[in-house]
Amino acid sequence: MSVGISTGVGIGAALGIVLENVGAGIAIGVAIGAGIGASLEQKNKDKIRPLTEREKKRQKLGVAVGLTIPLILVVTLILLTYLLTR
Repeated sequence: MSVGISTGVGIGAALGIVLENVGAGIAIGVAIGAGIGASLEQKNKDKIRPLTEREKKRQKLGVAVGLTIPLILVVTLILLTYLLTR
């Protein structure tokens, strides 16, 4: 799924530049990419192997980092907004 979405975002960004609306292009690309990713997953669902312990740990770390960084950015944005509007 992630391969399809990332490919779709790239195509959508290029399409957005052509259409002079990058946000809409990226949204269209994500939708198309999600469809491509879902079809690839469906096609290869019998070939998927279970994750090893190392891969499971790495996946948990990735999720933790992926949730922590946006949280820090949001808190920083709120603090900056508060400090600049005082």
